[in-house]
Amino acid sequence: MSIFRAFATVFLAITLSACSGVPIIRFPVPEDAIATAAPYGIAAPFIRFWGDSTDPQEGEAVLAAWTAQLRLSKAGAIARRETIPTASLAVSGGGPDGAFSAGLLNGWSRKGDRPQFDLVTGISTGAIVALFAFLGPAYDDTLREIYTTHRTDDLLVLALFDALTGGMALTDASGYQDLIDKYLTDRVIDRLAGEYRKGRGLLIGTTNLDATRPVVWNIGAIAASGHPKAKTLIGAVIRASSAIPGVFPPVIIPVITAEGERRDEMHVDGGATQQVMFFNSMFSLRRIDDTLGVPFKRTLYVIVNNQLRKPYKPVKPDLLSIAGTAASSLIGGSGSGDIYKILVTTQRDGVDLRILSIPPDFKAESEEPFDPIYMKRLYDLGLDLGRSGDRWIPHPIDYLPAASPTPPTPSDADPEAGGTAKAPTS
Repeated sequence: MSIFRAFATVFLAITLSACSGVPIIRFPVPEDAIATAAPYGIAAPFIRFWGDSTDPQEGEAVLAAWTAQLRLSKAGAIARRETIPTASLAVSGGGPDGAFSAGLLNGWSRKGDRPQFDLVTGISTGAIVALFAFLGPAYDDTLREIYTTHRTDDLLVLALFDALTGGMALTDASGYQDLIDKYLTDRVIDRLAGEYRKGRGLLIGTTNLDATRPVVWNIGAIAASGHPKAKTLIGAVIRASSAIPGVFPPVIIPVITAEGERRDEMHVDGGATQQVMFFNSMFSLRRIDDTLGVPFKRTLYVIVNNQLRKPYKPVKPDLLSIAGTAASSLIGGSGSGDIYKILVTTQRDGVDLRILSIPPDFKAESEEPFDPIYMKRLYDLGLDLGRSGDRWIPHPIDYLPAASPTPPTPSDADPEAGGTAKAPTS
C-alpha cells in the first residue's frame, strides 16, 4: 500500500467529518506578527525565514548571513586568496522512499569520496536524512536503522474515529514522534551547534499552513541559541517537515509575539509547498565571491527520493488507486518543477549540478505505507549507486542543453535509462 494511497483517504475523512466533532481551539498568530514571533520563545537571530520571499530586504539578510558563515568556515582560504571548493547537498521528500537516500549516503561513504557538505537542505523525509547527512558518515548506521528496521505499526496507528469526529489526521503518530526523540539526543544537538559555529549550514523546510507558504528553518542557529527549548523546536520542525497533511497530525508550534502574547502556528509537510530546495534564487551566489574577494567552485548534489520518470503501470479502477496515483503524480510533477528552478539558479551562478533519483526500472511495491522489506530494497539500491558513484547527471533527465544540436542518446544523457553519466564541468 503506497503512502499516497493512504493520502487519498484524507478526502473521504474530510467529507465525512465536515459537520461533526468538536473544533480544536487555536490562538493563531496574527499575520503582521509572524515576522517577529519567537517560536517557543527563542528569539535568536536568523533562525527561520520564508522560502518564497521576494522581499529584497529579507533576501539581503539571507545572503549576508550565509556570507558571514562562509567567512567563518573558509577563513584560511580567504586569507590566502585561494579558489575555494564547496559542496552542498539537497535531499527531497518522498516518505518511505527516503530509504534510497539513506542507502546512497552509506554507499558514498564506503566509496571514500563523500565530501563534508558546507550546506545541507532537507524537506519531508529529506529532513531526517539531511540531519544525519550533515553530521557526517559517523551517523550512517543511524540512517540505515531508521529506514530499514521500522514498519508502519511502529510509527502510526490508524485513528479513523478521531478523524471522523473533528480530529486533525487519520493517524496517531506518537510512534513517529518517539522515533525522532530517540535519535535527536543532546549529543546530536551539541554537534549541530558546534558545526554551525564552524560556519556550516543545515536548513529544513516546512509549510506554514495558515500562510500556505514555505518556511526554511536554520537548524544550526536554533541548536546554537542555547535556549532550553532548542531541542524541542528542532524536533517539532523535523516532525512538521514530514507531516503529510491529513495522514500525519500537523505540528502546532507555540510562539511569543513581540508584544508578549502567546500564540501558535500550524506547520505541515514541507513538500506541500516545495519538494526540494537550495539557496534563495533572488540573489546570485557570485555576490558572495565579490564580497569575500575570492572565487568559489561550487558543487550541488541533489538526491531525489522519487522516480523522475515513472514506469508505465495500469491503474486499478477504484477510488483510492486513482486518487493515490494522481497524488503521486502531482508530487512528482512538483518535484520536477523545483529541480528546474534549481537548474536555472545553478546555471546562472556557475554551480556544478549533480542529480540522482530512483531509477525508472525499480519496480518494487510496498505492502504498507512503511514496509521494511520495500525500504530495504530501496536502501540496497541506493547503497549500490553510492558505491559506484557514476550515476549522477548534470541536469533533469528530460532537459536538452542548448549546446546539444540533437537529442542525446540514452547512453550519453540518461544514465537512469541504462547509461553512465559523465561528471559535469564548471
